[in-house]
Amino acid sequence: MTFDRRSFLKASGIALGTSALATAASAESEWRYEFASEALDAKTREVVVRENRWAFVANGSAMSVVDVSDPELPTLAATALGEGDDNNDVSVSGGLAGLANDGSAGSDTNPAGVTFFDVSDPADPVRTSFYDGVESGVHNHFVKDGYAYICENESGEASFSRSRINVVDLSDPADPVSVGSWRLQDHHPEMALSGLNPAHDVFVQDGLAYVAWWDAGTVVLDVSDPTDPVEVAHFGATEDAGDAPDSTAEFYRRYLGLPGNAHYARPTPSGDYTLVGAESYPGTFEDVVVPPGHGGIMIFDTSDLSALAGDPVAPEPVGYIPAPDDPEGAPLRTSHNFEATDSKVHTSWYQGGVRLWDIEDAANPEELAAWISPDGQAYWGAKQLVDGGNQYTIASERDGKGLTVLDVVHETGSGSDGSDDWPDLGPIDVLGPTMQKPL
Repeated sequence: MTFDRRSFLKASGIALGTSALATAASAESEWRYEFASEALDAKTREVVVRENRWAFVANGSAMSVVDVSDPELPTLAATALGEGDDNNDVSVSGGLAGLANDGSAGSDTNPAGVTFFDVSDPADPVRTSFYDGVESGVHNHFVKDGYAYICENESGEASFSRSRINVVDLSDPADPVSVGSWRLQDHHPEMALSGLNPAHDVFVQDGLAYVAWWDAGTVVLDVSDPTDPVEVAHFGATEDAGDAPDSTAEFYRRYLGLPGNAHYARPTPSGDYTLVGAESYPGTFEDVVVPPGHGGIMIFDTSDLSALAGDPVAPEPVGYIPAPDDPEGAPLRTSHNFEATDSKVHTSWYQGGVRLWDIEDAANPEELAAWISPDGQAYWGAKQLVDGGNQYTIASERDGKGLTVLDVVHETGSGSDGSDDWPDLGPIDVLGPTMQKPL
């Protein structure tokens, strides 16, 4: 069986009554989110922040650049069109930006690939090229130090069986060239042939690429020589990651439900820890009951990668950030894209909102603040913005108003418990077309 991700998931509207604000308080201090501003932009997806001034946003057909130098008055600085209309991911390194289109390889109308831009002047992005030398739609990629690391998930003998990281040289931005790759099938063939494990996302730091490979867990590649990626660690795989499902029903239960589902892997800046978010879809799909449980974020000790080079099932996480319990009745509160510092994590949870967690004690994470859209929007990603001595979280609303800027308020001394009454939002369509495939 080959899985068509485009026919993945549809759902009807569900009544949702939820919150706008929550806090973490103690006798010593209080943390909370306060609404700062919004930047209107339709169909926002991934957002990245650079120089604590520019927010780059993928919004379906284009890349938007928002000036957030004044967090309380963000302004749209530029819009640059990409190829196709499934541009969900943006990545920026230095003066280069990539905008990934999750279209179809070889399509004339919605081609798969990555559009590259010169963003040396962020307010005036200039398109340099479109790279279409891919084997599948590109849902995620990462641009770093003159190279693009592209997640590709072509199906062959089974769904996603030819998944790989394709390394593209951008030394001539007008002529991107593939110079290296790493395929799961070449190193863990049973995991590739099980038909359950796409290379979902990649993050590159200090010469290492951290790849979230669904039930196959997280693979860390040494890319100090980008032409020859080498596996140096592998962790977080499920025990049955190499077992092919024996029925369509089993496929959906495992692919959409927990355990597994490594969706987004990101190291802390020090590299001492790597956080791996799981994305799951509990409920019923095509008469198949997917096990309950919204995906959380596992925290692995990666200070010594050599200790994680053996059995990929064996390493246990040292900490865990659970999916939120509120708002009650929200159908999707699973982990999505986040940003980790060495002490905090800015997280997004679709209808579960935006939440700030303290991970200074990685074994005992503490939720500090939470924000849930008052009009029921789902959040795609959350990133940090620092303005002088003030800290903010920028969150992108999926198919919503655009960007939400939240002020991180920390007050010493006793504070409120933050137990505001949740407004009744009434029935809304909580899922929508984007949820037709894992994102």
